[in-house]
Amino acid sequence: MPINYALFSAVSGLGTNADGMSVVANNIANANTKSFKTDRAEFEDMLAVTLNERSQLGRGARLRNITTLYNQGAVTNTGQITDLSVQGDGFFVIKSDVAEVKESNGLFYTRQGSFRFDKDGKLTDPTGARVQGYMPDPDSNNRLSVKMTDMQIITNIIPPKPTNIVNIVTNLDVRERPPVDDFDLSRPADTSNFASAVTIFDNFGYGRQAVIYYTRTTDATKNEWHWYATVDGQEISMNPPVNEKGKVLPAVIAEGVVEFDEDGKPILNFKNKAGTPIQIDYINKTDAFDVQFVNGARPQKLQFNFGPTIDEDGIVGTQGSTSLAAKSGVAFHSQDGYEAGYLKTLKIDLDGIIRGTYTNGLERRLGAVALAVFQNTHGLQKIGRNNYIATPKAGEARIGLPQTLSRGSIYSASLEESNVDLAQQFVDMILTQRGFQANSKAVTTTDTMLEEVINLKR
Repeated sequence: MPINYALFSAVSGLGTNADGMSVVANNIANANTKSFKTDRAEFEDMLAVTLNERSQLGRGARLRNITTLYNQGAVTNTGQITDLSVQGDGFFVIKSDVAEVKESNGLFYTRQGSFRFDKDGKLTDPTGARVQGYMPDPDSNNRLSVKMTDMQIITNIIPPKPTNIVNIVTNLDVRERPPVDDFDLSRPADTSNFASAVTIFDNFGYGRQAVIYYTRTTDATKNEWHWYATVDGQEISMNPPVNEKGKVLPAVIAEGVVEFDEDGKPILNFKNKAGTPIQIDYINKTDAFDVQFVNGARPQKLQFNFGPTIDEDGIVGTQGSTSLAAKSGVAFHSQDGYEAGYLKTLKIDLDGIIRGTYTNGLERRLGAVALAVFQNTHGLQKIGRNNYIATPKAGEARIGLPQTLSRGSIYSASLEESNVDLAQQFVDMILTQRGFQANSKAVTTTDTMLEEVINLKR
C-alpha cells in the first residue's frame, strides 16, 4: 500500500476543517445580522480502497452538506411600525423585477422584515423589492382579494357619507304629563318634556346639530310620545322665519310618534329582510324624510329609529329606547354618516391585516401581508441579502394569510435577531482548530515517514 495514502487523507482533513472554519467564521460575522440563520457544516468519510473481504481503507473526509438551522431568533422592538418579524415558520414574500437569480421568477422569501413605503406607497425592502400581500377586493364589501399582489397603501381621503339613519336609545319618563301648550318652535324647550341633540352630516361631510324634542301626547290610554327633529332655520333656508326679536327660529326636518307597549318597549311596526320586527322601514323607507341643507348640499333621506339599533349591514341589535318610571335621559345617539377623513395612523395586527385609522374616527382594512411556508424548509437556497429562493427540494410555496395553517404570526415594530449562538460557535471553532492541527500533524508525520523511505537508499 502506498504510504502517500495517509498524506492524501490528512490533506482532505485539512480541507474539510478549513471549510468548517469558514462556516463558523461566517456565522460569527453574521451574529448581528437581522434574521440570519445559523449554518452547520456536516462532514462524511470517504471509503475508497478495499484491502480484503473484511477490511476497507478510508481515504479521508469531505464536506457533505451545510445545513441551515431555522430555529426562531429573538425579537427586539424597534418602534418603527413597518418593521415586521415572524413568530413561527413563515417567510415574507417579496418580488423584484431585477432578479439576480432568474430561477426565482422574481419571487424571493425572507425573514428580514425591515420594510418601508416608497414614493408610490408600496411596501418595499431596502433593495426596492416589493412586499407581496392581499389588497381589498373592489368588487366586494370590505373583503380581501384572493389574488396576491404588491402591498400598496393609498392615502386617499375617505369621502364623506351623508346621514341616513339616526339611532336613538333613550328613556322617556312615563310619569311625565303632556305640556300645557302645543309644541311651539318659538319656545320649543317650554312646550316639550325632554330634548337631546345629535350631529347630522350632509353629502359634503358638514356636520349640523339637530335637536330632538319629545312631547308626551294627550292620549291618556297610550304611552305615546311625539318627537320633533329640528335644526337651525338657516341650515335649510336662505330666508328662515324669525321671531319678533329677529332671532332665527328652528325648523322641523322630521317628526313622528313613537308608542310604547305595557312593558315600556317601543312598538315595532316594520320588518327587515329576515322578517325580524323593527321600528323603521329599512327596506322601502316609507317613513324617511326628505331633507336638503343649504350651500348646495344634495337632498338626503333621514330615518329616526327609537327601536332596536341597526348596524351598517342591516343587522338588528338588542338596545332600544324605553318609557319607564325613571328620569328621562339618553343612553346614546348614533348615526351612519361621517365627515371626510385622511389617513392618520397605521397598525398591523398579528394576522397580518393592515388597518388604517382616519381623522374622522373610521377604521379601514387596507390589506394583509402574505406569508409562505414550505414542506421542506431545508430545501431553500440562500442567495444573500437575507433572501431565499425555492428549489424543487423545498416543494411548492404555500402562501396565505398569517395565523392560518402552520404559518406564524406577524409582530409589528419589531425585527428578528440572528439565531447565532456565539458560545456554541466558539466551541465549534476550538474543535475545528484542533481538528486542523491534528491533520497537519498527520501531514508532517507522513512526510517524516517518506523521508525515512528515501533514506533507505543511503
